[in-house]
Amino acid sequence: MPATRTRALLALVSLTGLLAAAGPATAATSAPSGAGLSDVLDTALAEGAAKAGDPGVQAVILRDGRLVWSGRSGKAVDDPPAPVTDDTMFGFASFSKLLLAAYALSQVEAGRLAMDTPIRAYVGNDVPGSGVVTLRMLLTHTGGYPDVYESPELAPLMPGGDRYRPGVPYTWRMIARGLRAPVNPGRKYSYSNTGFLILAHVLSVRAGGDRKLTAAVNAFTARAGSVVPEDGRVLTMERKRSDYARFAHGYEDFPDLGKVDMFTHHGDTGIPADMFGLPWGDGLFAGTALGGAQFIDALYAGERLLRPATVRAMIKPTPQSVSAKEPYGMATEIFEAGDRSWLGHSGAYGGFNTLGGTDRARGVTLMVVTNRLGTRAADTIFKGLVKAYGSATS
Repeated sequence: MPATRTRALLALVSLTGLLAAAGPATAATSAPSGAGLSDVLDTALAEGAAKAGDPGVQAVILRDGRLVWSGRSGKAVDDPPAPVTDDTMFGFASFSKLLLAAYALSQVEAGRLAMDTPIRAYVGNDVPGSGVVTLRMLLTHTGGYPDVYESPELAPLMPGGDRYRPGVPYTWRMIARGLRAPVNPGRKYSYSNTGFLILAHVLSVRAGGDRKLTAAVNAFTARAGSVVPEDGRVLTMERKRSDYARFAHGYEDFPDLGKVDMFTHHGDTGIPADMFGLPWGDGLFAGTALGGAQFIDALYAGERLLRPATVRAMIKPTPQSVSAKEPYGMATEIFEAGDRSWLGHSGAYGGFNTLGGTDRARGVTLMVVTNRLGTRAADTIFKGLVKAYGSATS
């Protein structure tokens, strides 16, 4: 059983090579309407899900702020069996980094944070390296922080550790005990969960505490609005007992154990406390595929959440990431799929596998959420849907 989030995330960090194989697609003219396009995409979803081991899936495609297609398949929970519905909630894992970064940039626009001021100005000396590390470094994975999940202080408290208690909420203080001083901050790109844990702490302190931060983030994400012809937005960072009945269970595949239900394997009877919500700035959100798609569509295509100049800065690959051959802006992965360039983020943790992206040139957003980790489920399904949509709309 893996002891860290990082090991679960490694399968998705390098998207470009996998998704470039999606196959050629030409620029869209006018998309077919009605049953024709739906049938093509329904078939692609079924084929992709079969290749990925038939996970529970939600997938949506938006274009120009409208819902073009939505699909779902598989089971939200294996035992007792429960099908995926439009309202089923999934953990977003590291896709959450994108959402949290957008909120942080809104605070920069409002003058409450500065990109290149050391974070000591906001959190004092409580964080190692706070006198050097900046918000820009946290957002671009150039802060240089060692993996906190590998630390002797935190690793035993995570899944697989001998002190893991899935029903006991975590606190920032628990995480902070495992922090180490950054190495050469600002020098190189190295994908970092630790940096986004620290980012959430900075934002919480600046907001006046977790409750105020939660309210502020909720207000910000609500600005994304809904899409025509329906509002299926479900996007939350709040862990509520009432959400359990709607939540898919996450499943991971292990060589020695097979398919494991990560919600029940350690004896929990609710949503595990490490699944999402504060203090997990690296995996803060949960929701539906439509909820995630509406957000990134509003962010990248509609530019309704941040100023155009801020969006341009967010999606520009940093020199450090380009040198590492992993183009990445501010919490934004730049990847190729179906001979198109996409902006978005992947996610993998706790049995959930997520991938959302926007093709700004066409105004198309695609979001896939699944509850199967270990089969690259979201990647496989995303790739198939991109190919099918490109062929049907060329």
